Amino acid sequence: MMSRYAAMKHTIKVFTIAYLVTSWAVVSADAADVKFEAAFDRSRAAIGETVQLGLSFYGTQSMPAPDISNVSGLEIRYLGPSTMMTVINGRVSSSVTHMYSVLPLKIAKFQLGPFSFKYKGNTYTSNMVFLEVVEEKAAPVRVAAPVESDTIEKLNLEDRIFLVLKVGKSAAYVNELVPVTIKLYVNRMNASDIQLPTFDQEGFSKIEFKEPKQYREEYGQAIYDVLEFKTQMFGTRPGNYRVGPARIKCNLMAIKQTPRDPMRNDIFGDDPRRDSFFDDFFTRYEKHPIELKSQDAQLIISPLPAENRPQDFTGAVGDYQFIYKASPTKVKAGDPISLNMEINGSGNFNTVLMPKIENITGFKIYEPQVRTGENTKSFKVVLIPENDRVKDIPKAVFNYFDPNEKVYRSISQGPIAIQVEKGSEEAPAQIVGPISSVQAPQKEDILARDIIYIKEAPGRWRKIGRNFYKSKPFIFAIALPLLVLLFLYLVQERRDRLRRDTIRASRINAFRSARKGLRGLKRALKKPEPKAFYETIFKNLQDYLGIRFCMPTHGITADVAERALTSRDVDAGMLKKVKDLFEVCDRARFAFFQADNFKMQDDLKELEEVINYLERKKL
Repeated sequence: MMSRYAAMKHTIKVFTIAYLVTSWAVVSADAADVKFEAAFDRSRAAIGETVQLGLSFYGTQSMPAPDISNVSGLEIRYLGPSTMMTVINGRVSSSVTHMYSVLPLKIAKFQLGPFSFKYKGNTYTSNMVFLEVVEEKAAPVRVAAPVESDTIEKLNLEDRIFLVLKVGKSAAYVNELVPVTIKLYVNRMNASDIQLPTFDQEGFSKIEFKEPKQYREEYGQAIYDVLEFKTQMFGTRPGNYRVGPARIKCNLMAIKQTPRDPMRNDIFGDDPRRDSFFDDFFTRYEKHPIELKSQDAQLIISPLPAENRPQDFTGAVGDYQFIYKASPTKVKAGDPISLNMEINGSGNFNTVLMPKIENITGFKIYEPQVRTGENTKSFKVVLIPENDRVKDIPKAVFNYFDPNEKVYRSISQGPIAIQVEKGSEEAPAQIVGPISSVQAPQKEDILARDIIYIKEAPGRWRKIGRNFYKSKPFIFAIALPLLVLLFLYLVQERRDRLRRDTIRASRINAFRSARKGLRGLKRALKKPEPKAFYETIFKNLQDYLGIRFCMPTHGITADVAERALTSRDVDAGMLKKVKDLFEVCDRARFAFFQADNFKMQDDLKELEEVINYLERKKL
């Protein structure tokens, strides 16, 4: 018996140790799957010349931005995140890079890192990075553009990596959600830095893609690794449209052979005879940027029917349910009641507005709190009954258009019975004092009594022995000239600095002009006059670019703006947005052009994105 007990005890101990070791290994593996790296965009810079620092986490896209402590001699500011995806040997990995601008303030050699970052119980440590700061700006080094190998040019990549765009419907109504699917097919190739898809969407709402799905699919007679991007969009005005083509930018990872094996030609790593260990050891990858383009799709957007349209219809399109609740239902006059209206179902919740409450009187109403979730939108309103004559909360009506049945529907809820009691009234003020048992004095005694009048105000109090020079007014009077002098000195110093630094002055003046113009455009949206609105956009765009880049304002056209921005290495997507803005402004000013409020709002957002991008880039 003792031997069996000892053997069982030993077995339990072995299993316990194995479980603890395995658990520790799993937890460590989760942390090890995420790789943390730091890198400057260049290792040498001059004083006042901004460089970028990237903190990259490979293996995840949900890592928050690390908080970098201040470094003496460097001004560090967070710019934002950038996410990427990579397909290597059929495996999809993701990464996020948090970008920081670093402004050197003195000549020195800086060593940053290693950075340590804790998140969800795991600690991530990066490498060290170095930055040499010199007095004068280094001359730009001309780097020859990478020459792609002849093998890449000779390969037919259309069957190896391509893009497919699918629209869920060929016809829809205005404001009706249309599913959009973009698939990236990869067959035995390695791709990295896969950016989110983009495509032309004039006349449609803004598009935001969800986290892509990754799976394998048979297409034709081959098996592909697929990245599937999904989103939804809706047309803002009727017409026949060509959606797309969709575009994705990425890098192909080509293997550069070493002298050890000059006869190998599997540049994309798709030879099944290859030993991955020795290839990783004796070879390295080179990036070759490409842009993939899909076919476009046709989509017809029809206007909502005018027949049987409810008078209070606000543009909601879909299939919905309406929930109408109030709490509490027994209150006193002046106490708040929380009224909840919830719209559930499937459809375009961007166009769902608060249902109309009919003939609501006897209540004080506050602005609603609006929350939008997945397939739901709720409105919370606070009502305060003003008196006890209120017996119920009137019914509410929600109207929408059902695109499947092609009819308008109306959901009515309520009224909700409530019980309102009178509010508590304050008792009249009374003088309460001790009851005297002494007999009231006679009339003669009252007349004979001295009359002492009550002084209504004590007058001005003053502390005995107080010194005037210690009083607050005297101290303020002494300090005021010094503060005014300091203020004037700072104002003059700033003017001198801007006079010396014309680029900074232009940037500040351009930002002020843009901010003022955007405020005017938002006011113009309340009075939808397309021609005047786009004339204002055109003028604001001219004024901003002219002041920003020291050019004659009235001579700026789409071509002039493109040349100026291209010479300053502006992103191609932003160049397209600027050209599109000039184009739509020209059509509105010189041709017959109809634009609804949704289109004008989208173009105003495009202008804000262009201005915000140029302000962040600090060209």
